[in-house]
Amino acid sequence: MSFDEPAYLAWAQRHYGKVAYDLASSGMPTAALADLPPRPAVLDDPHAWASLPGAIGDATGVPADEIAPALGTSHAIFLAYQALLSPGDRVLVEHPVYEPLVLVARALGATVDAFPRPRGELSVDAVLSRVTPATRAVVLTNLHNPTGVRAPDDTIAELARRLADVPLIVDEVYAPFDGLLEGDRIPASARGLGPNVIAISSLTKAFGAGPHRVGWVAAPAVVAARVRGAITSTCGLLPVSHAAIARHLLRHVGALAVRSRGLLGDKRARVADFVARRGLDWSGPAEGLFGLVYVEGSRDVREVVEEAARDLGVLVAPGAFFGEPASFRIGWSLPEADLDAALDRLDRLLARLG
Repeated sequence: MSFDEPAYLAWAQRHYGKVAYDLASSGMPTAALADLPPRPAVLDDPHAWASLPGAIGDATGVPADEIAPALGTSHAIFLAYQALLSPGDRVLVEHPVYEPLVLVARALGATVDAFPRPRGELSVDAVLSRVTPATRAVVLTNLHNPTGVRAPDDTIAELARRLADVPLIVDEVYAPFDGLLEGDRIPASARGLGPNVIAISSLTKAFGAGPHRVGWVAAPAVVAARVRGAITSTCGLLPVSHAAIARHLLRHVGALAVRSRGLLGDKRARVADFVARRGLDWSGPAEGLFGLVYVEGSRDVREVVEEAARDLGVLVAPGAFFGEPASFRIGWSLPEADLDAALDRLDRLLARLG
């Protein structure tokens, strides 16, 4: 097993946080400890790990025996794949695509096939037309990364039903947008949409708790047990301090949601207005924190994007990292007071693209 470094994540580490106006980041700003509920007084509770699946289950509405904790969604991707795949298997993944969904499968010896999600729209028939007898899993994101478009629950449920025994993996780390909860639970997981649905998520993107790596796999009990077995075999247990903080944040997830709603404000509407006034073509997401802007022609925009980062101090995410070179992903996680200045500089970037 050999892992290639994801080109997008390597690029992001070089560029994110290095510009004055970041329109590339795809998650809520990291919450400072002062913005979070007070941390638990006891971080070495020996029972924290054992009780964490129940805490995740309480927050997501999934039974505890169907939960396996993970260190963020990236770890959950690996854990779900390793529980399902063997060398030589085939995995069917959406396109455009978040790169690790492809690279992790390949590292585990699987062959990756693709089904189209043009402008983020999910077609059950388009997926099924690419399924083969060797397909061992179908994988999608919701909200779709990079377009920000939501696949309706009814569509996912129909796809799961028609896949029958083939597992459907749904990366739902962005799914809580925009229906961020009013109470103490995360909006319903896709795990409930079919017996073969495996959902992976975390508190990273929608709730601003990225550094704490509070992630999970929600799967049929036999698969969840296999995931927990992999953790035990490789780690023994995840740290009880991590489990204690995770359990605490899950119990106060409503407070994180209030913070996220306040930071989201009306920024998406302002970006949509900018796109419309300039006659741009984009995915037009109704929810979330990012969308995909399409550039006329077939030009790869990465070089111009990097020039604009250096010269103008504004950054968007080149679409080439998602398999759509003539596009860029625009996000609106930056402070509200900076958005107008960022869009002004983006206007100058667009002028360079002609």
